[in-house]
Order: sequence, then structure tokens, then C-alpha cells
Amino acid sequence: MRVRRYCPDCLASSELAGTAPAEGACSRCGRSWTYAPDDASRRGGPVERCGTCGRRAFFVQRDFDQRIGCAIMLLSIAAALVVGWKFGWIWFTPVLLATVLIDWVLAFTIKPVTICYSCDTEYREVPLNPRHRPYDPHVAERYAEKKTVRRMLE
Repeated sequence: MRVRRYCPDCLASSELAGTAPAEGACSRCGRSWTYAPDDASRRGGPVERCGTCGRRAFFVQRDFDQRIGCAIMLLSIAAALVVGWKFGWIWFTPVLLATVLIDWVLAFTIKPVTICYSCDTEYREVPLNPRHRPYDPHVAERYAEKKTVRRMLE
């Protein structure tokens, strides 16, 4: 299991070996932190409780940078427009469908990551917990005020 936690003050990230408890200080602001994984994840099971904040609210998403995904979509639209303009608009849709196929292949080859709603701690290379669902804005709203204030202080 690999864990990436974020400092609540300055949002600096730190990588941890997720199976062992750890303590340290933020490399940017010096704030001390502790990490205590739950028993299930120590034994190689799915994450039940966040080792950073202790909460049980998680969501699962593909471990892919969304900015790269948006750039791919923009490039595919631009390519479809150029191909349609140069070779005829009948080719506009096949270019977009080719991008959809590439996206579909990427979606099934990229592993998921489990993320805590409260503190954004990311858990990689862990078994999926069947109770963890994709991102839900209604659940995220419970933690939004705390996270918004934290990010505004940056």
C-alpha cells in the first residue's frame, strides 16, 4: 500500500509506506503529523478508516490526472475539426469515436485510487472496499467548508 497525505495548512504532500504507523513534520511549514493505519489495511485488506484524520468517508476514482484527460479531449475535438475541414465532415465523428475507444482502454487499464473526503489522503495499491463509491458531491459537501477554508489560507 502506498499513501500520499497532504498537510492541512500548506497542502504539501508526503509519501508514506501505508502499513506502518508514522510521525513526522511537514517539509514546508513544519506542522507535526501522525499517521496510524487501521488494522484491516495493515493486514492487506481494504481501507476502513483514514490513517490521517480517522474518518470513514472515502471515494474511489481512477488514478489519472484530470488535467491530462481534459487536454486529450481538447486535442481530439481539435483533431476532429481539422480532419472534418480537410477531408470532409463525414470523418468528424469517426475521429471522436477513436478518442472514445482510447479513453475506454485507458479507463480499464488504469488502477483505482481510494481518497478520503475529509483530508484528501490517497491510498494506492489497496483492495477496493465495496462500500466506497465514486465521488459524490453530496457527501463532499459535508467536508467542503473545512477544506475550502484550509485552501483559502494557502
